[in-house]
Amino acid sequence: MKKENPKLGTLILDHSATQRALLTHLAKQHPELELQGAYGDATTAHKRLGEVLVDLVILNIEMPVISGFNFIDTLDEYTQVIFVTASPQYALEAFDHGVTDYLLKPPTAKRFRQAVEKAVKKHQGSHKPLKSDLLVIRCDLQQREVNVAEILWVEAMGDYVKLITPSERVVVLSTMKAMTKKLPKDRFLRIHRSYIVNLGMVDKFNSTSVDIGGKTLPMSRSKKPVLEQMLYPMP
Repeated sequence: MKKENPKLGTLILDHSATQRALLTHLAKQHPELELQGAYGDATTAHKRLGEVLVDLVILNIEMPVISGFNFIDTLDEYTQVIFVTASPQYALEAFDHGVTDYLLKPPTAKRFRQAVEKAVKKHQGSHKPLKSDLLVIRCDLQQREVNVAEILWVEAMGDYVKLITPSERVVVLSTMKAMTKKLPKDRFLRIHRSYIVNLGMVDKFNSTSVDIGGKTLPMSRSKKPVLEQMLYPMP
């Protein structure tokens, strides 16, 4: 379903504080961008990606420890990239990676606006992060896909969540809130602060627990009527 006036969750990554300040200032001039943070190191930025939904990453290429190219290789296919760099020689390689735009430092307000307009146009009408029945996730710094229909439940693990399927347990850097937004709302329900269940996999339930996949999970009492309505909707 298309959203009206969709905002792009935007993350900025550059090891230079001056450049971060400039890019933040430019981004704030565009109401279609929702700034999710500006970071000076890839590790912190990557952690933020697991906490919120990010549609657009604006970043440098030549950075300490992890380069911009290495960083974007960890992104899912739905996250757009705008490189802002002092190095023109990487442009062809960048577009081979499918980036939305490539700006040279320091970007002018006009050139930055053109890049944002490209990103907005590309984003409009998109449905993320699900494509068909596949959930695109980042696991061990790599992108992979999990079949949504096979997920039994999602379990909180501090700064991570664990996806439970009949054949594997997949640990993902994410919050329960972010994962709830990614999963189809008509097929999954957060029954407890630590658990999201696949409604199609529920075996039985009572006021305080849900049996699924051979395990009994705790359920908040307030969630029982919600679960009943979703499993047995009134005509």
